[in-house]
Formats: sequence, C-alpha cells, structure tokens
Amino acid sequence: MKSIIMLLCLFSIGITAQTRFSISGEIVDQKNQRLELSEVNLFDNQNHLVKTTVSQYGTFEFKDVDVNSYYIQIISHSRIQNEPIFTLNSDYRTKIIFNSDVTELEELKIIKNRNNVKVQNGNLNIDITNSALSKVANSTDLLSRLPFVRIDSNGEGLSFVGKGVPLLYIDNQRVDFSVVSSLSVDDIKSVELIRNPSIKYEAEGKAVIKINLKKSKKDGQKLTLTETAMFQKKYSNYLSANYQAKKNKSEWKLNASYNQINHWESNGFDYKVDTKAITSDYVIKSITKRPQLIFGANFYQELDNDGDYISMALNSNMRPDKGDNNTITNYTEDMIRSNVQTMNRQDRNRTTINAMFNFNKNLPKLNASIFTGFQYKRESDNVKYDFYDNRDFSGFEFSQFRHQLYSGNVYSGRMDIEKKFSDLLKLELGGSYNSAETLTDNTTRFANTQELGHLEYHFQESNTATYVNLDIILKKFALKGGVRMENTIAKGKNKFTEVDNIMRDYTDWFPSAQLSFEPNENFNYSLDYRRSITRPSYGNLSSGGLYGSPYIEYRGNPFLLPSYSNTLALNAKLKKWSLTASLYEDKNPMGYTLVFDEEKNISTFTIVNFDRAVGGNLGVDYELVYKKWTSQNNLSLNIDKIEDAMAISGKVTPYIYFSTNNSYSFRKNISFLLDASYIAKRTQGIFDYNAMCLVNLGLNASFGRLDITARYNDIFKQMDYIQKLTYKKIASTGIFYGNTPTVSLTLKYNLGNIGKSNYKEKTVNESADRL
Repeated sequence: MKSIIMLLCLFSIGITAQTRFSISGEIVDQKNQRLELSEVNLFDNQNHLVKTTVSQYGTFEFKDVDVNSYYIQIISHSRIQNEPIFTLNSDYRTKIIFNSDVTELEELKIIKNRNNVKVQNGNLNIDITNSALSKVANSTDLLSRLPFVRIDSNGEGLSFVGKGVPLLYIDNQRVDFSVVSSLSVDDIKSVELIRNPSIKYEAEGKAVIKINLKKSKKDGQKLTLTETAMFQKKYSNYLSANYQAKKNKSEWKLNASYNQINHWESNGFDYKVDTKAITSDYVIKSITKRPQLIFGANFYQELDNDGDYISMALNSNMRPDKGDNNTITNYTEDMIRSNVQTMNRQDRNRTTINAMFNFNKNLPKLNASIFTGFQYKRESDNVKYDFYDNRDFSGFEFSQFRHQLYSGNVYSGRMDIEKKFSDLLKLELGGSYNSAETLTDNTTRFANTQELGHLEYHFQESNTATYVNLDIILKKFALKGGVRMENTIAKGKNKFTEVDNIMRDYTDWFPSAQLSFEPNENFNYSLDYRRSITRPSYGNLSSGGLYGSPYIEYRGNPFLLPSYSNTLALNAKLKKWSLTASLYEDKNPMGYTLVFDEEKNISTFTIVNFDRAVGGNLGVDYELVYKKWTSQNNLSLNIDKIEDAMAISGKVTPYIYFSTNNSYSFRKNISFLLDASYIAKRTQGIFDYNAMCLVNLGLNASFGRLDITARYNDIFKQMDYIQKLTYKKIASTGIFYGNTPTVSLTLKYNLGNIGKSNYKEKTVNESADRL
C-alpha cells in the first residue's frame, strides 16, 4: 500500500512540476475588422510545428504550452504571415494585424520528424500523408498494415482484434468494404482507429475505422494514373484513373478502375458426427476470373461563405465471376468409405449501385447547423451453377443445376441538427429512416428427375431512429453523453412454405457516455460506456443454399437475431504511452459453424447465434521516432469466452496480440517498410484458434511525379486461419487458406495539381453494407 501511495505522489509531482502557459490573441485586418476564418500555427524557434488551430471569429488560444521561444503563423485565403519571435514565460496575449498584401502561397510544406500517431481517449489517429504508408499499392494493403486490423483470407473483409467487424467511414460517410477497397491511397489524409465510438457513429458495432480524405481550397485539375501488378497464387492486374477538378465553389470528381483479377480461394473442414457414425473431410478450391469495372462520379457545390453546400454522388461496381469450384470429399458412414470429386462450373454477375444527395445549412446567428440527406443503394447477384459428381473415380456425372438470383434495395433519409450554446456546451440531435427489401429467387433442377426445387424468399425491414447527444466541458473535465432509440420492423416470407416465415417488431435504447480528465496535453484519462448492436447482413438472412458436395451445403439463416453488446473501457495517455483496459458482454453473438441436418443427412455451413460472449483486454500503444526511423508498436493481453448450451466449451486461455509498423528513410525519396503482427494460439470458450505471425516488407521510391512501390506480404506463409468447434453433434476443424504470399509492384503517375479539395459527403443509409 505504501508503494502505491508513493507511486501516486511521484506521478502527481511529475504532472504539477511542469510550468505551462497559454497563448491567445485577436486577428484583425488592416481596417481593424476581425478575420472570419484563418489558420493559426504555433512554431518554436527551430521551425518545428508545435500546435495548430482554426480561428473562426478572429480569436485563437493555445493552452498548456511549455516555456520556450515561439512565433505565430497566420494563413488566410492562401496567404501567409509570420509574426516576430517571442519568449513565453507567462500567459501571452497579442493582437495581430493581418496584411492582405503578403505573398500568395503556391504550396506550403512543413517538414518535421514528427509522430505519425496521436492517441486520444484510447483512439488512434494515424497520419498517412506524411508517412511511408502513403506509398502502398492500395487501400486494402494500407488497412492490413494498421494495428488491430486483420484482413480475411480471401481479401474481401476485415475485422478488429477484440472488437469483431468494425464500422467503416470515409469522412462522415458510412461505407462498406467494397467502397474502401476501391479508394485511392493518394486521397487519404489519415485513418482513425476508434476503439470507443460515440453515439454519433450510430448504434452498430464496437469499433469504427474512419478514413479522413485530403482537403484544400485551391483551384486546378489533377489526374492520377495507377498500375499495379500483383502476384499471388494467381496473377492479377489493377488499373485505375482518378480525375479531380475545382473551379471557384464547384468541384467534380471522376474515377474509373478496370481490374483483371484471377481469384484463388480455398477452405476445408474435417468433421465427425458421433451419433451417425459419420466422419468426413473435404477441401473446396475456387479459381475464377473476376474482371472488375468500378465507376464513380461526384459533384460538390458551395452555396455561400457560411459553409452551406450540396453534394451528389453516383458509384457503381460491376464484377462478373466465372470459373470452376472443385471439392474433394472423403466420406465414411457406418464404416463404408467413399470418395467424391465435385466440379462446379460457375457463371456469376454481381453489381452494386449507390447514389447519394446531401444538403448542409449553417446558421451562424444561432451558432447551429442542419444536415439532411437521401441515399439509395442496390445490390444484385445473379449466378448459375452446373454441378458434376465423380463418385469413387467412376467418372463425372451431372448432379444438379442451380440458378440463384439475389437482389436488394435500400432507401434512406436522415436529418442531423447541431447547436453550440458556448465553448462549454454543445447539443446534437437527429433522426433517420431506412427501408430495405431483398428477394431471393432460386431454382434447382436435379439429375434423373423432372421435379424442380423452388425457393422464393422475400425479406423487408424498416428502421426508424432518433438520437440526442450532449457535450459538456468544465475546465479540465469533459462529459459526453447521449442516447439513441431505434424501432425495427422485420418481415420474412417464403412463398412455398411457412417454415422460414418471420415477423419481428422491437424497440431498443442505446446509451453512450464518456467522462474524461485532461490536466495537460501530455496526460489524458477517460472512462467510456456504450451499448451497441450488430445486425446480420441481408445476404446471411437469405435461406438460399450453395451445393458443395453430396454431403455439404452452404446456407443462410433467416432466424438470425441481432447481437447486443455492453462495453466499458478505461483509457490513459501518459506522454508517448497509451494504456487501455476494457470489458464487454455480448448477447446472441454470431458465428459460422457446421450444423448437421437430420432430414437430409448432410452438414450445412451456416451462421448462427450463440448464447453469450464475455471478455476483456489490457493494452499498451507506443510510437518511437528516432532520426530517420519511425516505429509504431501495439501490445495487448486479451481474453474472450463464447458460450452456448449446444456446444462443448474448453478452458479459456488468455492470448497476446502484437503489431509493429516500421519505416526507415534512406533518402528524401526512398524508404524501407517492415510491418508485422502476431496473435497467439487461443481457446475462446467453444472455439479454438491457431497462432498467426504475418511479416510484410516494402520499398517506396518517388521520382518527381512518379511513385514506385514494391511489396512482399506474408513472407512466411502464415495466413492460414484455423478454427475448431464442437456444436450440435458435430466436431469440426476448419481451415481457411490464405491467398499468399503476395508480391506486388505499383506505378503511380500524377498530372496537374489541386492544392485543396472541399469535398464533403455524408452517408445517409447506415445499413447499406448489410446488403
């Protein structure tokens, strides 16, 4: 106890011993009128940027500044003015007369050996523009190199360690992974890993990955051409063009990509059904050609000088998928063994269309703003399968033909109101409405029979939500609290049978609160609580099935329920160190498993609700900057337990997760990259998972307008993902094989220049990714 008291005393002395002062002032023009909008930067006498802020009404303030010599820099309307150097040894206040005749800036670059990661309340803000990460081949590769982020084995989804599937945002837009994966890295300014999201990020998900795009105000045009050659188990080529033009208050964006993807994917399961004396193992491998055409058109128009604007966006993604899926199954029942080879000829067409309209109105006299918007998204998936079985090497014979059509439409509208009563009090409130409708229409024709199998499943869901959020700042303390109410009505109907029919009408409340204490900029402490929900995707609710072999099918689950989570987190920032601790409890967590079908005598791979999940973690984040070397490191100790009455649970084991991201600059234009992550072998109640150690190498080089990036990912071939589970009479071990190692070469050429883009856009539909 004495040791703890002594440690606290020393800690308090360390805080209070620092002498810090404030710098404040007023900015006026030559007519003694306050400048409406300007950027204010504080530099030390070594020209290092110390702090920056935006002055909206001709005033500014920097708090908790160390004793030193500084000068103030003012930027307004692309013009710059540096004030004389002064020594700070007490609170400093000044009046600055901004001279509008100073030289106009063509471009301002501040070069500093700076930290690329900022930590606030347990959330990480990672600078991309000023780091070697800005040169990686694509946004998927960028995300895979961030701490806590794990890309799945087929490269079409991601997860957040200890948090599950996160929400994805681009600025204020909620998007899905397909939109993020088509984003140009050149447009990304920073990425925020929000481990404790507030109520403004909706009620869904435990974590948020927010991508902030570059913004500027200068007119001009810019065209970026990018070519990437990627060698995995199969060769793929990615070609994209991004065009941007800005004139006065109008801005246009056009982007197009044509990707020739040779997709390779494989997984397999060993399983045993004791009650039926069944043992089986199978491996399915898919090799298909996926030419992908992506197109986007965006328009943004400022309406006045108060920040009012309208924006419109139209995006489409067309991706045919043709090729063969092959399954090899070794099956034993009642001591009788058989071997079946299944060939599936696939002809698939997937299309996504997304359209948005946003309007924002600022009310300066009321110190308030109103945002309203509308969004439409359509997803379609039309696929034809021909299945042939080769039993015990007797030759391939036609088994069945399936034609599956899935389509979904989502219509959305929302309104957000923000009112700032003072610098100490801000109120946010709003509401939204989403209406979704999906149709699954499947036809199956079997060999040696004229009878056809039919499935027509119609699903409808509407969601009405309102929320209110209040921010209160009291000197060094801050309190943020909010609550969201959502009413959901869901209907599911099978045209041919009532077995799958559902009807749900439920109302949920989602509170969120944060209490923080910040004695100065180097120390910060916060306590967060949040209740959240995870809803199943509409595709997983569909009951249409995919034939894998005579003994295995892949099928949706119309009876899936939403998962609810309560999370409590404690965060502390101690200069360059960040410490986190969290506890959570989930009701109805979702996961994939094999389920045995007694009637058909086959196993079905599907997603189900488990009873409960609990867990927690302790973590530390630290960034080291030394000369030309930058290293971001993250370490966490985790424990998770998933429970279910129908599954066998093992002894829970804690596990560590570690990630490191390193860059070393040889010269101004050449840098070497090394990043790695390790997650230990673990038992999470009913699930057992393998350990994985991923190591990636990279080299970036810039020559004028040409950027060259070479990458070698997963050099030790550790991307195979293994899970073990015993659930409802089936003991299974599943392996999802990674499409690695990956060698890629990217060439990026930039034409023209736009100093800044004002483009803003908000996603209205918060559930579009569920399609």
